[in-house]
Amino acid sequence: MIDLMIKGQIYLFLIVFVMMIAGMIKDNNLFSDVFAFLKRNIKSNRAVVALFSAITGVLPIKGRVTVSAGLLDTIAPTKPESRAKFGPIDFMSTHHYYFWSPLEKTVILPMAAFSLSYVAFMQIIWPLIIMTFGYILWYLIFMVKDSDIQLKDTKEKIKVSRITRYVLPYVFGVGCVIAGYDWLFVFGALTFYYMIVTQTFNLKKLIKYVDWKIVAWVAGIIFVSNLIRSETETINTFLGQTGLDINTVFGFVTITLLSFLGAFALGSSSRFGAITVILTSIYGIEYLPWFFAVDFAGYILSPMHKCVAIGKMYFGTKLSDYAKLLAGWALILVTTSGVMLYVW
Repeated sequence: MIDLMIKGQIYLFLIVFVMMIAGMIKDNNLFSDVFAFLKRNIKSNRAVVALFSAITGVLPIKGRVTVSAGLLDTIAPTKPESRAKFGPIDFMSTHHYYFWSPLEKTVILPMAAFSLSYVAFMQIIWPLIIMTFGYILWYLIFMVKDSDIQLKDTKEKIKVSRITRYVLPYVFGVGCVIAGYDWLFVFGALTFYYMIVTQTFNLKKLIKYVDWKIVAWVAGIIFVSNLIRSETETINTFLGQTGLDINTVFGFVTITLLSFLGAFALGSSSRFGAITVILTSIYGIEYLPWFFAVDFAGYILSPMHKCVAIGKMYFGTKLSDYAKLLAGWALILVTTSGVMLYVW
């Protein structure tokens, strides 16, 4: 039992380090110079808005859209028709990270639960990433005209030294983890680096940056996944007796529907990740892309998901516009994962 409780829990240190780093970056506004730099050096307004959102969205913090939307609001025009275009771009540019960023709980949880390296996880999930970026680019290129996006001029003074000192180390750290370097060493060193450059040596302040409820939640899910995997045969026998055999049409449809509804009802990235991990632990690693796509669809379409409401509040985007765009994204992902499951 002790082995089940501690297996994979080392990933909790990654979550703690990332939360501390994100807290220091946010409190000290360390990425501010990047926004002015992009605005002055990129001709496409669509690209500027997407990159603005993506850069702010890289920080795995609560309400990331609140951060990106707040910054976009400083360069958005007052004309309602133009402002409304910002919402969907901001949403999609900050939500592709759930598929690939080694800083996200939705990536960390499967890696921890199934003892996967980052490369191994990517080898499983890459078709969903390709379809996600394809859908985002399709929307930006064909559904939004550059003339639809009007931006205010920014007169903020750019200090390249701040970008090299504060932004590039973070990007380099993420790149090192993706390249296969030990994440514990990389983000431990990165945490220490940001403590030095921000002069944040107050342990109480660093601890406050950490959402310990989320850490406890992730620890619990890892333990449950370990427990399920140790009793897979017994659980599958029981589910088969109750009619929830995933190899039957009724069982597959019922389990998929329950999975979607769970993510839809909760509207939380950590909880949709938990549902994905638990069901994959029961039915096998080959179902990871399927449950990931289904649960992500439930998450982005959920009325409990605050990012749509935040975008509507800032930019006045119609809920019907969000619904059509996100439903299309969900449909493409579920279709792709279905092909992966039954055709590949």
